[in-house]
Amino acid sequence: MIVKVEDYGVTDDDMHYVTYRASDLDADSLNYLNDNLEGDTIIENGDLLLNIFYSKKFFPFGSDDAKFNIDDFIKREEIEMTYFLSSFLEDMK
Repeated sequence: MIVKVEDYGVTDDDMHYVTYRASDLDADSLNYLNDNLEGDTIIENGDLLLNIFYSKKFFPFGSDDAKFNIDDFIKREEIEMTYFLSSFLEDMK
């Protein structure tokens, strides 16, 4: 599984979001995640797109440090989401 941050930002109603793209999943895993994850999910070209909304307080890219080291924060967020999704898929078995 490969997880990438596809997009992030703030909506018009001041909600913060991160959109993740999970690829290299088998069909069973893809469907399990799509059916069971909280948040907005869609399947696009064999990848799972997961949109998570955060309050400003918990937004992973909201700190001053993130503004200076955004690439590091994106990589860390990708690693954390990979771990979360992998753990979530363990429930499937």
